[in-house]
Amino acid sequence: MLDQETHELLARVASMYYEQDMTQNEIADELGLSRVKVHRLLRDSRSKNVVQIAIDWPVKRDYALEQALQQAFGLTAARVLKTALDQPMLRQLGYLGARYLEDLLKDISTMAICLGRSTYEVINAIRPDLQANVRIVQAIGSMPHSRDAYDSSMLARQLAQKLGGQVVYLNSPLMADSAHDAHVIRNQRHIQHTLTLAGAADIALLGIGNLDPQTSGFVHEGFLTAGELAAFSEAGAVGDIAWRVYQENGALYPCDFNERVIGITLDELRHIPMTIAVAAGSAKAAAIVGALHTGVINVLCTDDKTARAVLHLNQS
Repeated sequence: MLDQETHELLARVASMYYEQDMTQNEIADELGLSRVKVHRLLRDSRSKNVVQIAIDWPVKRDYALEQALQQAFGLTAARVLKTALDQPMLRQLGYLGARYLEDLLKDISTMAICLGRSTYEVINAIRPDLQANVRIVQAIGSMPHSRDAYDSSMLARQLAQKLGGQVVYLNSPLMADSAHDAHVIRNQRHIQHTLTLAGAADIALLGIGNLDPQTSGFVHEGFLTAGELAAFSEAGAVGDIAWRVYQENGALYPCDFNERVIGITLDELRHIPMTIAVAAGSAKAAAIVGALHTGVINVLCTDDKTARAVLHLNQS
């Protein structure tokens, strides 16, 4: 969390640059700062979500693939982005997911948020003037080495600020050292209260992770080695939702790792009326198929290439 003095300085510099159209040199002269310092403050204002820039990309959908996904997996809805080579695909997908979510927000009271890049892109694309007064609940604990904007606590705060609603934090680490420690933490009164709120949400927003050691947060955050994660894959694990590892048939992968997570469970997610997952990339096809077989997901937002890979893999 930013302290008030830092937050005020970032907001002031950002306002001078983005709203008053002052150059970085003019800002430096007026505030008695170096131009390098002003540049750094502007960069921090965006990474700390003091400044949020929304680009209104025209989005094209593939309606045939949407129907195919709905029929194949019994989804409530699907949103499939027609990709273009000259546009940033994940941001476009975030925009597509945000437009779908915005139509639902005015009719709900509570929303659960998990972590990840795709979740960040959806939240970042939600219109800043949308005032829905929705309570946002952090559904999984925070990273020990928080990746700033992608961490669940930061995402929950950002969305609550956009919507003018309350945020309920899960003041816990994402992982405990052992299954026993996780049980103790989950049963702390405040932790239990937040997890109960998350499980009773009207909507949940999450991403789908594959088990690639090069990109996995499990390895990046030091919870598993690349070798341990590879062993999961060799034994039949294909992906994760809310950091719960599952198999191709959607069943929870039997491992101590799953017992150490502090956050919403797959069973609790199944009881949420609307769970929206955003995921992209053909490399995630197996993870997405497994995720759709968990029974957790009602709405999938993805791109056309990934949708085709998912449908092909599901038929093979």
